[in-house]
Amino acid sequence: RPGGSGKTRLALEAAAARLDANAHEHGVFFVSLAPIESPDAIVPTVADVVGFRFYAGGTPEQQLLDYLRQRNLLLIMDNCEHLLEGVGLVSDIIKTAPGVQILATSRARMNLGGEHRFRVAGMAYPRERTPQALSVPRQAEDALQFSAIELFSEGARRAQQDFELNDENLGSVVEICRLVQGMPLAIRLAAAWVGMLAPARIAAEIHGSLDLLETERRDVPERQRSVRAAADHSWNLLSKRQRDVFQTLSV
Repeated sequence: RPGGSGKTRLALEAAAARLDANAHEHGVFFVSLAPIESPDAIVPTVADVVGFRFYAGGTPEQQLLDYLRQRNLLLIMDNCEHLLEGVGLVSDIIKTAPGVQILATSRARMNLGGEHRFRVAGMAYPRERTPQALSVPRQAEDALQFSAIELFSEGARRAQQDFELNDENLGSVVEICRLVQGMPLAIRLAAAWVGMLAPARIAAEIHGSLDLLETERRDVPERQRSVRAAADHSWNLLSKRQRDVFQTLSV
């Protein structure tokens, strides 16, 4: 699934649920692979997160596997897509450490034995464009049952404290969510404009171009500061053959 679809957030929610349930004797650990550029850095990164220190003798990978073999824990490995050459470590962990479970997020399939894939779809939104055409909801308060509408409303209130979803702006908010197909990143970026633009204007701008959907916030990873940046990152992960296929299909 493309960047900005909520994979990391979903993984964190799953981790929190496992912690609350005390499902793992030795805890839950989050390994962010986004800043790593080489597959060779995966082993030391995982070791650092779980608190393991290497010693003289043996390869670092084997030392880590020996350590994990004695543990009961959950590893959240986030943003694996650019390090697929190194995901053999995941397979080795699964084979040698029965007490370790791994939840990995990736824009591309890892293609490992024992892998269970879960596709993250866009958030729910009414499929029709206008309130008049909707079977449900017909009123703004009913629209909040859709997660995409709720997310937009929360973001809009951060941009403009007195923002209220109502029958007048509902159609435009639905249209925004429809145009971005429920993509959480795009919805948050669109909602941030509410303080300056009405939802109807935001929808019109998005319909013409995705350039509106960007932020200058410094606490946001560069690859997620705009929908275009997220798309470019996904494009760069494709092989030449895959790019050629997409270019041919787009003609």
